[in-house]
This record gives sequence, structure tokens and C-alpha cells, in this order.
Amino acid sequence: MIDGWNTVTSTVEHTGVRAVVRRDTVRRSDQSLGTYEYTESVDGVRVVALDERGRIALVEENVYVCGQRLLMCPGGGCQPAEDPLAAAHRGLGEEAKVRAAEVELLTMMWRMPGGARTREHLYLARGLSIGEHHRDASEADMELRWVALEEAVTMCGDGRITEAGTLAAVLLTAQRTTARLGPLATGANDDPVSAP
Repeated sequence: MIDGWNTVTSTVEHTGVRAVVRRDTVRRSDQSLGTYEYTESVDGVRVVALDERGRIALVEENVYVCGQRLLMCPGGGCQPAEDPLAAAHRGLGEEAKVRAAEVELLTMMWRMPGGARTREHLYLARGLSIGEHHRDASEADMELRWVALEEAVTMCGDGRITEAGTLAAVLLTAQRTTARLGPLATGANDDPVSAP
């Protein structure tokens, strides 16, 4: 709780399969009252799977709530009590048929801080090997695409990638890999690797 704020009442308005909707009445530090409605659900993960050719795995799928087909990094919701790192490994295997020797945390972010008490854990995966994917029925329409990291950065800016976790993960990966590679990284735009 924020310093000086107190929850006066907290009620569950709706309980669904994946989320709970709550309404809280709060007394702020200036003694004014406020009402906050928000959802609670399990944390999620997004994973940038970066191969030795400088490409990342993106999955394209129909997202009902958005009413669109979106390009995203592999990931999804954690299982109840599942460690986010374990969820990252699971998401890679299920959606992109990828195993990673090394997975490092990029950051943790709030998905929609004004209306959802849910965090997104963003990871960078390297040392990839390809195996079998294990998609569930809701992911049957999913397509895997391998895109040069530099192209993915462009896609974040021109509207082809619009999912928040993917945007942040791709841009953080570009920042981190450019910092590691130094001036050599700028030459990667000259000859981007096309998807197979």
C-alpha cells in the first residue's frame, strides 16, 4: 500500500476463470476517499528468443479481446504459483518449439497499472535449440516467424508490433545487445537476415 493510504473496503465484483474484478474504497494520505476498480490475475511473461544469426522468434495469432491478429514474443500467463522463469521456458517450448541454454531477466513491468494488478516479466533467451511445440487448442492458428532484431525494432515503431510486453522486450533487447556489441552492432542493418 502507498504510504499514508488505507484500504477502507475491498469487494470482489466478479470472479472469472483467469481474472478477479475488485472494487476498493481507499482513504488517501490527505484523507480524501477514492474508489478503484481493477482486475487481478496471474503474472505473465514475454521472451525474446535471439538466435546466433541475430533473429528473434515472433508468434502471430488471433487475439479475441483485441479483435486483431497480433505479432508477439512467445509467452503468456504463468500457471498458479509458477515461477516466471519456469513460465518463460514453458512458453518458449509451447509456442515456438525452442529450448534456451540461457534465459536472463530484462525487466519486470506492470501490464496496465491503472486497471490491472498484474505484472509482466520480460526475458532474453540465447543458446537456442529447436524442438517440438506443444500448443493448446486456442493457439492452433499461431504462426512462428523469425525476424532480424533490427527489423523487429522497426516494426515496433511502424505499428506492426503493438503488444506492450513485446514492444518493451524487443526494445530492451536491442538496447542491451547494442551496448554489448558496441559500434559493430550498427553494421547489422546493412544485411538483415531474412526469415526462413
